[in-house]
Amino acid sequence: MPRRIIGVSERLLVVAKEEFLNKGFEGASIKEIASKADTSPRAIYTRFANKEDLFCRVIEPVVLEFKRMFWEDKEYYYSGKSEAGRTPSDFYIKYINYAYEHKDEFILLLTKASGTRYEHFVRELAEADCNRVKEVISEGKVSVKNDLKVAELFMRQISYAFYDNLFVPVIMGYSQKEAKEYVAMMVDFYMKGINSI
Repeated sequence: MPRRIIGVSERLLVVAKEEFLNKGFEGASIKEIASKADTSPRAIYTRFANKEDLFCRVIEPVVLEFKRMFWEDKEYYYSGKSEAGRTPSDFYIKYINYAYEHKDEFILLLTKASGTRYEHFVRELAEADCNRVKEVISEGKVSVKNDLKVAELFMRQISYAFYDNLFVPVIMGYSQKEAKEYVAMMVDFYMKGINSI
């Protein structure tokens, strides 16, 4: 087995990140990444299973931390503790701040991940939120004013629309201050919709 040269993995991740930002997952080439990192494609394949593995290693620490935070917040919110001072806007502004702190990784995740296991990241957030709301409704923690089947359809559609648009300011290059204002408006609109069911 060939000996690994120290620092190559880190250099590959830096170069791969730039290449994926410029060309997306599907447009990036292992050969080009290797060339720009002053190494060979073989060096990549001894460290990463394939191009998708390399892409995921670039964004995964950020994605996993975001998901951990997201799930902790969902549990906190639906436990009833959120009435102690944290509003839905507080949670989503925290998420937008996190996205700006890790802007490159979020741009990759939201706009360049087609063809990877993360290409449906936003849909997965919406599904997770819908499933959690359904659980809360079935546990009797939230009452529904409308027909349950219609309420679930409405909730699903409004949740998908919400998450599809949550990170738009990051993608479109808005300032973090503008993004927080946008998110506060989105959450207000979303909560009014959810509260109408």
